[in-house]
Amino acid sequence: MAKTNQYELTIVSRLNPKTKKGEDNLEKIKKTLVEIGKITKEENWGKKTLAYPIQKETAAYYCWFLFKAGPNKVGRLDNILKLNENIIRHLLVVVD
Repeated sequence: MAKTNQYELTIVSRLNPKTKKGEDNLEKIKKTLVEIGKITKEENWGKKTLAYPIQKETAAYYCWFLFKAGPNKVGRLDNILKLNENIIRHLLVVVD
């Protein structure tokens, strides 16, 4: 049986310019998480004002995931997050 680790993923996503919501950007990320592992907990923190502008954005949508996946599959997720232009910042951490 393959080893799985538990991970925390925090995402800071751009708001949709038309609707001013950020949930639209997270559907692809959720789909990828389900493909590589299993989501055990999800919290949508909603729209927050940023402490300082990041890439000319002053507000963003925050979301947090707790999921289990194999260590070899998490690299693929990290690449997808880096290439997604709607993700301003992300933090992926292994939970002990």
